Amino acid sequence: MDCRDKTAHEAQNVGSIRSEVPRIELSAVGSEAAYLLSVLHHAAFSGREPWDERAIGQILALPGVEAWVACADSRSCEQESVPVGFIINRYVMDEGEILALGVHPEWQRRGVARSLLSHVVKKAQQDRATLFLEVRFSNEAAFGLYGQLGFQQVAVRRRYYDDGEDARLLRWSPD
Repeated sequence: MDCRDKTAHEAQNVGSIRSEVPRIELSAVGSEAAYLLSVLHHAAFSGREPWDERAIGQILALPGVEAWVACADSRSCEQESVPVGFIINRYVMDEGEILALGVHPEWQRRGVARSLLSHVVKKAQQDRATLFLEVRFSNEAAFGLYGQLGFQQVAVRRRYYDDGEDARLLRWSPD
């Protein structure tokens, strides 16, 4: 069974099948995965504006939007792999925007976000596209990862999030 076919229930229970060194496989998904992506989004951003299935479905239906699910090898159980993270991005001409990047808490700091982000950066490099994204000021781990992959802060969006927290606007350029 392909990881994209996993149910949202399996995504909710990934913590119980965590392996020490995961093998990450990325799969492109479309609107059929809106529920799965909403479950992963909720797990990754619990208590912080999680997107529901309807919102994600609407985003995925927009022109130029791509979504990828990261599946991790689950050697410790009978399933081949389980969905543990995702990235949603959008392209308009030579610019891209990372709309959301999230990893289930049980799988954070294990290379999942780096795999997803590296995939999108590689595509942007091939297409000579500039990427943008916003990240919470308080999310130092994500800011550090983005910096390692060449993103630079270009602005601050004051009170960007519903709770009033500022966002750093980051840019990655192929030059």
